[in-house]
Amino acid sequence: MEPLRWNWPSGEDEFLLRIGELEALDDQTAQGVLDLRYRLIQGHERGGFENAPVRVREILACLRLGLIGAGMDRHIAERKVKQAFDEADIASLNLLAFTIISRAFAAKDHDPLGEAEGETEKAESASPASTVTAQPSASPRPKSKK
Repeated sequence: MEPLRWNWPSGEDEFLLRIGELEALDDQTAQGVLDLRYRLIQGHERGGFENAPVRVREILACLRLGLIGAGMDRHIAERKVKQAFDEADIASLNLLAFTIISRAFAAKDHDPLGEAEGETEKAESASPASTVTAQPSASPRPKSKK
């Protein structure tokens, strides 16, 4: 999966949660990553991502691990997350965390939607298609006697 490129208060960076980062985030959240995503959605339903019932440390961990998963050095990632927290509103950081988590669980490149490759078209019949319409018979059918 390709990293997510996002322009945020600390600059334009890439974010990616791979299995190791997802497991680490699971350990740093109250009920796991999917619960964190659900709680972020609850905030949006309450009027905005700033209303999400999440912990600040959960959001900061998600952002830091996303940067690390995309290849950034741990110390630089930590510094960028702290800078973003100082300069940004929590709604924008919550939205970014929601986007990073959602992307981690989105359909994978190796699992495309639609028909599978290699399916072939239906084979055509060997007999020619009939284009002649049958003529009605001259005598009517006898009615059923029930």
